[in-house]
Amino acid sequence: MINNKSKSPDDKTITLTSFDEIMTTFSKRVKEERKKKGISQERLAEDVGVSDDTIKRIESGKGVKLDIAYNIAEVLHIPIESLLPRQDLLLSEDEIIEKIRAAQDTLQLLLEQYKEKLIKK
Repeated sequence: MINNKSKSPDDKTITLTSFDEIMTTFSKRVKEERKKKGISQERLAEDVGVSDDTIKRIESGKGVKLDIAYNIAEVLHIPIESLLPRQDLLLSEDEIIEKIRAAQDTLQLLLEQYKEKLIKK
């Protein structure tokens, strides 16, 4: 079943995303990524092969052609999926590193506890 509204987590209904939501998210994330990488709108436009006005329109949520969206992601060195809605569950590189370190700390603690048990035997 396809529905435009979210239901419970156990519900198997597919929730569709509106064009406006896709464009709002895409434009916001392009701008965030561009700024994070210290790239001007003019430079991004040049690297993507479009006009400055095109980047300004994209970042204001006015729409984007699929090939330009793909090229923006390529120039920013990010997967295009990260510019789309529902990618909030993806972890940033820093979050992944933090989780790996926490897992290493936990593993180290478990190893020390295991060693202590072996020594006591």
